[in-house]
Amino acid sequence: MNARVPVIRPKVDLSFVLTPILEIPDVQHAMVITADGFFEAHSGMDNESAEKLSAVLASLLASGRGTSHTYFGGRSLLRQVMVETQDGYVFVIPAGEGTYLAVFTGPNVAMDNVCYEMQKQVQTLGKAMVSPPRADVQGTQPGGDGYSA
Repeated sequence: MNARVPVIRPKVDLSFVLTPILEIPDVQHAMVITADGFFEAHSGMDNESAEKLSAVLASLLASGRGTSHTYFGGRSLLRQVMVETQDGYVFVIPAGEGTYLAVFTGPNVAMDNVCYEMQKQVQTLGKAMVSPPRADVQGTQPGGDGYSA
């Protein structure tokens, strides 16, 4: 009888990516998220909030990609999504294949400093921020049971 044992690749700790961004005045939180709505790292919010925000941001990114594809005919890659509210901003940029960097700020943040530091961290860290596809569990396909025989 073959035992079914989960085979899971350990995650890389990406929290160090967030530290320089969090030093900018009026930055409240930062996250590394995946396109499929999971977080890889966050700056100390509770995990339930991080999970919800990751899912919402994945939806926002999908809408941004759909808008770009529809208007520009698929010839333009999405470079940034920004949400502005009276209480602050949310910035999201690609950080590698299937991975994004999100930053949440107050209303008085220096947006140019945030955008610069986000780009700097993405360029500096490159491969460290790339997330493997969710079908990375040995012996499964997307939607599989997560176990190998």
